[in-house]
Amino acid sequence: MTISTENSTKAFGQAITKLINKENLTRTEAKKLFAEILENRQTEMQQGAFLAALSAKGSTVEEIAGSWEAIFELDTVKVTPDINKPLVENCGTGMDEVNTFNISTAASIIAAAAGVVMAKHGARALTSTSGTIDILEELGVNVECEPDTVKKSIEKAGIGIFNGMSPKVHPRALGRILANISFGTILNTSASLANPALPQYGVRGVYSKELLNSVPLVMHEIGYKKAIVVHGLDENGNGMDEASTLGTICCIINLPGIEK
Repeated sequence: MTISTENSTKAFGQAITKLINKENLTRTEAKKLFAEILENRQTEMQQGAFLAALSAKGSTVEEIAGSWEAIFELDTVKVTPDINKPLVENCGTGMDEVNTFNISTAASIIAAAAGVVMAKHGARALTSTSGTIDILEELGVNVECEPDTVKKSIEKAGIGIFNGMSPKVHPRALGRILANISFGTILNTSASLANPALPQYGVRGVYSKELLNSVPLVMHEIGYKKAIVVHGLDENGNGMDEASTLGTICCIINLPGIEK
């Protein structure tokens, strides 16, 4: 850990108090504070308190975009697959109320088989029974390979998976943070968007209907051209980060400011 100064510790604590008081951060503030976490300049207690306070308050578009920017700039290995088709990603945020299997992983395989070029970015289970990495590891996929190997897989097979908890993909901190929390945070959204291949097309499931208002704005803000953002309900009205076959589906198709 890089030792923080007394002033830095106090300033970080003041930001936590601000969140506890339900006050929002600017994008610049969020990026700066997440940089402190990624560079491990605050104690684990301070880091955990920050993530918990932000989760309890509810994340704004600016806060999600700021945290994504810190993760992508400071802690993401970048690759650019050489392909002649649009690059697509799909992902669910987790944190929903319905214990479905890992649908987005199966959907990405089906999409790739149909000719859609998929660059998936996932993690092990944090709030559910299985995550993308858990499923693919059971299927015999090497989930600890180098990002360049994933790039070649995307180019040759039309699909690849970046392990969001691997230090080969996020070398500074993300794996350390995700491995030490078992509750939903802003990282369920911002970290999952930190895809090394930076696709510009995506299908994203969100755990609450409220996120249908913010996640499309975040995706537009960070460079997505088109997306489908969905939230579904089961027969009992419980929410899921999937397109439901059991109840109502709420969705946003395309992004603000982007014409069909």
